[in-house]
Amino acid sequence: MKPLLIVSHVACSRPGYLCDYLDQRSVGYQRFSIESDEPLPSANELSGVVLLGAPISVNSNQDWIDREIALVHDCTEREIPVFGICFGGQLISKAFGGEVYTAPSLQIGWHPISITEQARKLFNGNPIPESFNAFEWHEETFTLPSGAIPLFNDGCVGNQGFLHRGCLAVQFHPEVTEEIVAEWVGRYEACVDNPTLCIQDRSNILDELPQKLTAMRQMTDNLFDWWLCQVGVTTNSR
Repeated sequence: MKPLLIVSHVACSRPGYLCDYLDQRSVGYQRFSIESDEPLPSANELSGVVLLGAPISVNSNQDWIDREIALVHDCTEREIPVFGICFGGQLISKAFGGEVYTAPSLQIGWHPISITEQARKLFNGNPIPESFNAFEWHEETFTLPSGAIPLFNDGCVGNQGFLHRGCLAVQFHPEVTEEIVAEWVGRYEACVDNPTLCIQDRSNILDELPQKLTAMRQMTDNLFDWWLCQVGVTTNSR
């Protein structure tokens, strides 16, 4: 089977738990860093693509953003599934005519995500809750492309995920680990100095972190399972 491609954009935005999940299921993948300045692999060499987060806007004037959008379109034409996380989800929105713009507020920390009726039908057969708490860290949000299926919502930015033409986009971070969350809080400490309704402080983010991650993964494992089925991998779960 052709490998999955996991695209990272900066060193601090790593695939984290996603790699653990894939390794546990013996799913082949290759990691690619935009910072390497090497050309992106061709879509016909891949079984699926995962686009990770980045601390910049998809509206930035960067040549590699255009190349990633072209890869998304190429994958779509070849019916190769794409999974976008945060920046990656915003990029999918932009690729299909959605708007990406500055949210009313930064959203940082653990926030409740509601699951749409369309998502319940999509994930039929997998036990999913009415809502779950997910980890967020972003300052931009997106609209849904025309014809997209809304999957997740929340009270801070609204849209938290959608499916469009084989592309799954989420705003939250299912890939984070204890190490990644602690690193982001330390690296961007100024962002959590003044908590608001949508920004948690350091203690609220880090308290009982292992339990929060375990609870989130009860949902995100189902999300990964569903997406791998689209790739053509049947998981035997954990």
